[in-house]
Amino acid sequence: MPKLAISLFMFFVLVFIFQQSSYGFIEGVEINNFSNLDIDMSSDSIMIDLPRQENLAKRYLVYGSGSLNNAYTDAKNLVYGIDSKKGFFSVGILTENEASQLKLHGYNVIEDFPLDFHSKYISTNAITKVSQLGNIANSENVHKLYNVTGKGVTVAVVDTGVDFSNSDVMESLARDDDNNPIMLDTDGQGLVITNSTFAANIKNNKVYNFTNIYNLPVNASSNVYVSTKGVFLDTFSQNGTITVYNSFYPQYGTSPVLTGQIRGDMKIGASAKDFIQSKSGIYHLGAIFGSHMGKLQAVIVLVTDPNEAGVYDTITPDMSTSWLDYTRDKKVKSTYDFDFTDEEPITIGSGKEFLLYDSDDDGINDYSAGTVGARVVDIYGVFSDEAEIDDKLNAINGTLLHAIDNDGMYFGVMNDFYGHGTATAATIASKGKVEYDLYNDTKKSTILGIAPDVSILPVKSLWFGDIFYGWMWTSGFENEDNKWVYKGEPKADIISNSFGVSTFPTLEYAPGLDISSHILNALVIPQSLHQNYTGTTIISSAGNSGHGYGTMGMPGISSFGISVGATTSNDFVGYGPFKGEPRFGNTTDHSDHVVDFSSRGPGVIGDPKPDVMSIGAYSFVPSAITQLPDEPREAFSVFGGTSMSAPITAGATALLIESLKERSMDYDPFAIRNILMSSADDLHNDPLTQGAGLVNALDAVRIVNGHGGKFVVHNDATFSNIKDVIDVPLASFNSDLFGIDEFSFSDNTYPMTGWYGGRLNPGEETTTTYTIENPNKYPINVTVKPQTLELIERLNMSGITIPLVQDQILNEPDTYRPNYVKLRDIPAEHMVSNQTSVIHPDSSLMIVNLHFPFETFMNQTSTMYADDLKISSLYLYDWEDKNTDDEISSDELSLVNRGGTWGTVQEIRISDPLDKFENEPVIGVYPVPKIFSFWTANTQQNSTSMDYSLSTNYYQHVLWDDVAVEKEITIPGNDSADISATLSVPSDRQTGVYQGFLNFEGKYHKINSPVSFGVLEAVKKDAEQTVITGSVSDVLYGNGFVKGAFDMNGRYMAGDWRQYYFDIQDKTINSATIDFEWENDYTNFTVFMIDPQGKIIQTNHPSGVFGEFLGWPTGDWLGYSAFSQGGAFFPLKNKDNTSTVLFAPINQTGTYTLLVHSTLFDGTSITEPISVAAKFTTILPDEKPPEIVFKVPKLINKKFDILPEVIEKNPDFTKYYLDGEERKLENLPLRFGMLPDGEHELRIHAVDIIGNDMEKTFSFTVDNTPPEILLKSPTNDTTVADLLQIDFTVKDKNLAEDGAITILLPNSESLEDVTSHSFDVTDIDDGAYALTIMAVDIVGNEQTKVVSFNVDHTFVQEPPIILKEKEQISDSSLLIIVSAIIAAAIVVPIIIKRIRKTSEENKILKEDL
Repeated sequence: MPKLAISLFMFFVLVFIFQQSSYGFIEGVEINNFSNLDIDMSSDSIMIDLPRQENLAKRYLVYGSGSLNNAYTDAKNLVYGIDSKKGFFSVGILTENEASQLKLHGYNVIEDFPLDFHSKYISTNAITKVSQLGNIANSENVHKLYNVTGKGVTVAVVDTGVDFSNSDVMESLARDDDNNPIMLDTDGQGLVITNSTFAANIKNNKVYNFTNIYNLPVNASSNVYVSTKGVFLDTFSQNGTITVYNSFYPQYGTSPVLTGQIRGDMKIGASAKDFIQSKSGIYHLGAIFGSHMGKLQAVIVLVTDPNEAGVYDTITPDMSTSWLDYTRDKKVKSTYDFDFTDEEPITIGSGKEFLLYDSDDDGINDYSAGTVGARVVDIYGVFSDEAEIDDKLNAINGTLLHAIDNDGMYFGVMNDFYGHGTATAATIASKGKVEYDLYNDTKKSTILGIAPDVSILPVKSLWFGDIFYGWMWTSGFENEDNKWVYKGEPKADIISNSFGVSTFPTLEYAPGLDISSHILNALVIPQSLHQNYTGTTIISSAGNSGHGYGTMGMPGISSFGISVGATTSNDFVGYGPFKGEPRFGNTTDHSDHVVDFSSRGPGVIGDPKPDVMSIGAYSFVPSAITQLPDEPREAFSVFGGTSMSAPITAGATALLIESLKERSMDYDPFAIRNILMSSADDLHNDPLTQGAGLVNALDAVRIVNGHGGKFVVHNDATFSNIKDVIDVPLASFNSDLFGIDEFSFSDNTYPMTGWYGGRLNPGEETTTTYTIENPNKYPINVTVKPQTLELIERLNMSGITIPLVQDQILNEPDTYRPNYVKLRDIPAEHMVSNQTSVIHPDSSLMIVNLHFPFETFMNQTSTMYADDLKISSLYLYDWEDKNTDDEISSDELSLVNRGGTWGTVQEIRISDPLDKFENEPVIGVYPVPKIFSFWTANTQQNSTSMDYSLSTNYYQHVLWDDVAVEKEITIPGNDSADISATLSVPSDRQTGVYQGFLNFEGKYHKINSPVSFGVLEAVKKDAEQTVITGSVSDVLYGNGFVKGAFDMNGRYMAGDWRQYYFDIQDKTINSATIDFEWENDYTNFTVFMIDPQGKIIQTNHPSGVFGEFLGWPTGDWLGYSAFSQGGAFFPLKNKDNTSTVLFAPINQTGTYTLLVHSTLFDGTSITEPISVAAKFTTILPDEKPPEIVFKVPKLINKKFDILPEVIEKNPDFTKYYLDGEERKLENLPLRFGMLPDGEHELRIHAVDIIGNDMEKTFSFTVDNTPPEILLKSPTNDTTVADLLQIDFTVKDKNLAEDGAITILLPNSESLEDVTSHSFDVTDIDDGAYALTIMAVDIVGNEQTKVVSFNVDHTFVQEPPIILKEKEQISDSSLLIIVSAIIAAAIVVPIIIKRIRKTSEENKILKEDL
């Protein structure tokens, strides 16, 4: 993969994974996040200089016009890049000064930004009970009832890598037809350099010492020697240094390639005759040098050619030395054996490519260093010098290397330094063979994945830019000659993404309209990138930035991918750090409720997201087997976040695809999506929270098999409506820059279950056709209802927390319980008679909120902002008073759901609450025991009491008036039927996004089709103003208010987001003024204006110099800290405490989106009204009217080619009137002289966008008729002997006054402006001659007449009549004639003088015209 290099997969920026990931804040449970992960960078087995870089150069995305060699004067700065005809795209490692210089030269330079991995909790210290993961996804029933386990399906896990050391996942590694592993490391960390060579003097299968070690083969850097102790590589001598690939660069070390020295000579044989074979006698040595579970891991490796000389295919790792080095006590000097002879050699394709070690010889491996055989992208061009990007740079980077080099110079290894990718893969593919003591109670359990027979294709991507390469490659494309070429079929059936990007303003585009979303959408759509491309199903986590709306980032927000939110599973209760904590209760019974941190829709487009839900809090997964001597653990972990939800859905999809393949049914990614959504279980939440509902693998497979009365619904409008929105930004996407020749979204309409109605005007309607497919053999009846959720009851109370209260059962030191509030003790606004439960009998959704004032949350007397934070978390229990003492204790509680964010409002949701409580509902308000600081995390200071308010809200499904649909339909067996649905926007509807469901209910099956649409505000120039009035309503998501949802411990996307759409069709509008207002001082907002291309063109808090040099998204952001993952903001104000003003440029027509982010929230209530006033106008320093220029003479002909010109920098419109008829510019004649002869008039009226106008009228006459020559004599072929009489007249009303008539005589004499003449031919020889008469008018129309005549001097010519008349003249007449001649001699000169003067004036006039 030359030239294109990694620029193709680095279309954004990169982030080293241990700089930041995600973890959930669970009070009292200390969990490392990647920003705090301080890797021990020392190794005792290899001496190597690996200093941390203090003045760190950073990775930047650099692109623009020109070529790479214009931008990069030093090749070492280039990581990878591509030149194309339309410019270049690259990633470089630059200092801030170098980046600034590139910006000054006009290049686009964007700094790298963090890649968020959506794990909410990862722990690798074990203890629990049987995992319910398979049961919740209903996958175990699929295994049992249909014998479908994912066989023949490949899932690409795009993540931090995968460690296959655990027996539960080892067999899931994807392999090709030759049994070679299929693994991709797009980040380049898995490159292992083995180009240090050692020559052996081997004769007759015996090793001899060299007599002269200074005369080694030219390809050897050192030698092999024999001693009484065995055969050794001379590695400890000066010549025995090895080259090591520095996977930590540029964070550590000065270069990606370092030199190290092993602290001993490596043993390769017991004796001169018993040694590791090499047919060539050249041994290659290197070291795997990376991170594993927070520590530096060094594995010395030997590469040999034991089968064929020069073909290196065998790798021998010194795992025992690596283990001792990895687990060493720094205070005790370690003794290493440096011995390859006691290790197992590895060949790729053997099925045993795993780097494992059994440290205690108990027959169970307990140390892992990865899996050999990965294909690695050579991002620094270490081995790619055969393909040059540029003659000047002589640098090629980004080549995809082979799994092992035949010449023994390198090989690739796949590992996972932290465990996120391994947990993701294990969620899908765990075999359930290994038994674990999950709860540390000696009871053994197994952990079964969703699709245990699936194949896992790991794609290691630690920087966001890696993702593009990984997506393209796994989707079936190979990079050849600077282009991505489709190879006929994808390498994976499914791509699973458990990551995202929060700080999207750094990219300057809104999520969903950014480049990554364009590429993901294209990879989903069949034929988008190649005529034979089938499309790839891509599943992405929604993100962990809830509970606010609009919190989904890229790539989950991409319209055509499948995005997955998170639900609860209480398997974790009783596990490890949760055990002995009274607030978690005493059972694991409850599940399937929306998790508070699950990100929600909508995105900027407004389509319904997420698509489905699955478990994200929390469950168990197998993990890497590494076990430290002082930290005994079993090889499993508790895992959660939407990072878990996505692979669960990917596993369910694998079961679905296997079923489709078994039945030889055609499918594409849209069919997969529709079946998953049609089979999802309703969680009774709103569409922007739950999508279609909870993934149900069993019902999905039932649909394929036509069982159980299941059916599928989809509509024909969503795809086109989404495409209408994204086509605008897509038109400016330069796919050539990324090496993609064919890039276009299909004109076909792919069916989709959810209905996006598009962006509509108030009073507008839109219609779609829903198709209901019945795969059963019998007919089914389906009832269709449009539904939405409506508040039916609210219960409120206030209180003061009592911190540090201990439980009567679990009362260990530093262990505290919540403050309990019985639901029956909260007064209701409207009492409902219900004898059996305190829960409203009509409710389908219960939402409990806890809120407290901002000044309570953040101590305002602290000298440093955000240095003194305290919260209370929220819990909901099912309480069984076992001893009937009416006192609550932890052993009587079953946790139903919990919520805890570092903000002023907490939220938990309970689906179908009447069915979820067997006993009495109890709310737990848990004061977090310690005060925290944004800057330093836990301050170790005890928290104090805080005022709080508690509310319980009940919602029920009601009829949704916005949609009209047929009520009932019968679908025959194995057939389909269509119904029509019409969405009508009320005329008074304000701009924003609106949501609801279409509910399809059969006897045995129910489907919720999520529905959403955007409402436009049509903008009129200089209208008084556009006002969106703030109001709090009873809907869950409204456009006149925001909810409190910010989270200082969370990510940038946390908070609550709203979008407002302004449709501007008046091209004269060039500016917008937005006034945004709210009610409370402590609330704060960031506001973005997004143009029709999806580009962020303005914000009320620009990042300024921080954005230029630190990648800061907005000026109010506090960045990352030991406490925060990027969700903390400072209350910047640019107007006053309760409003902000935004001034935005308008540079094109189309829909502009005002994106509003609540970064801080006052907390005196759950919601807060917001109002928007917008004024759109034209502002320009322009007082001059347009200038109209048309240099047209009074008289023109067809040769006149000058066109009218309007000179105006800020034009609005120009109108043209030709002879009284209005004409468009394109309908004006290209040559006005081609108009019909006669008089014409052109009137031009020009107006600029300010309103300055100018009008001019131009009159002219068109004359394309040449002069007419009427010849009296001679006639053609006249014969003369002495005189030729010439006599003619010229007719033309525009004849020039002089030079209009020319007579060309045969003797080359010409006559001007005469119409009669006697031509003396006596001196001309006999023969035939031609006389030419020419006439031209003022505008240049010409007429020429040629007359032939003969001269014959023997011819007797009749005397002219004029001579006879002369003979008859009398003497008196002669006197008169003589007198006249004399008078003429006096007068003619005077007349000629005047004529010449007049002619000169005419000539000047012509020039002026």
